[in-house]
Amino acid sequence: MAHVTIEWTANLEGEFDLRALMELVAEDMRERADGVFPVGGIRVRAYRADEYVIADNAGPDDAFVNLDVKMGAGRSAEFRQRYFDALFERVSAFFGDLFERRPLALSMYVEEASGWKKNSIHQRLKKAL
Repeated sequence: MAHVTIEWTANLEGEFDLRALMELVAEDMRERADGVFPVGGIRVRAYRADEYVIADNAGPDDAFVNLDVKMGAGRSAEFRQRYFDALFERVSAFFGDLFERRPLALSMYVEEASGWKKNSIHQRLKKAL
């Protein structure tokens, strides 16, 4: 399980390719995580924040992008540090010069989660092999 929720401010509309960001994150989890995240359990979703206040609410161009990552327990601290440092760097690079063009805050939070799941996507992936 690795679920990522991307939240971004509406004033970034047209400033970046949301679909490309979502695909970057999903591909990264499939290809660069050494098989730690089962492919059938990877989810990436995005929600635009239409209502928000940033800092002193005085900068109408102030914007943010936040990634919340939830994953099942059991990944080592070393893996988490190495992998998520690298993912954050790739996501930061994705935004290129946007940090110079406008006030932008990028954040990523990672948490281990436990819960109940039922998923037949794994069966579909096995059949595809």
